[in-house]
Amino acid sequence: MLEHQKKYYVIIFCVVICIIPTFFGLFTNLLFIRLVNTMTLSLIIIGGVLLFILGKTFEKYFYNHEILELMRHHDLISALINKNNNMVLLVFFPLTMIMEEFIFRYYAIGILFYAFNLEFYQCILISSIIFSLYHIHFWFKFKNQRIMIIYMIYSFLFGLLNGYILLTIGLFFCILVHYLLAFTLYINIARKISN
Repeated sequence: MLEHQKKYYVIIFCVVICIIPTFFGLFTNLLFIRLVNTMTLSLIIIGGVLLFILGKTFEKYFYNHEILELMRHHDLISALINKNNNMVLLVFFPLTMIMEEFIFRYYAIGILFYAFNLEFYQCILISSIIFSLYHIHFWFKFKNQRIMIIYMIYSFLFGLLNGYILLTIGLFFCILVHYLLAFTLYINIARKISN
């Protein structure tokens, strides 16, 4: 944990900084449920299932032995395999999901919609592109183009889903869906590495 301690402090700092403006009313309408009906919930469920299937497809057809060995060094996957770092599992991974949802959904979409008066679909598309580009950081961690491309494609599509979730049922559900889909993806990769 000591080698990642600075990273974890940055995550904690970012989460605190992201949460503070909500206490002053910034974009608070994006925090809560705005539109719930059968169509909304159906689209969210279908999107989540399709992303789950895409994740399983990537896992089955694109994660070869070399990639799995590189992924072994991912903080969460390492904690899942070695069962030795509950702080990553219980604290830092959820905080990372919170931080990413605040930055790439709550603030990006909020600023694009309220400050630039873009349509909601444009806001979702732009924030998804930004979220996808953010995942270039996997290149610097793993130095593998395939991993970077997989993460960028998945995160773009995921950004579309979570942008829609933000605008319909709010930020709290974005965080929950992000956590569940990402954790499922990582636990499946950890199981594949362990076998």
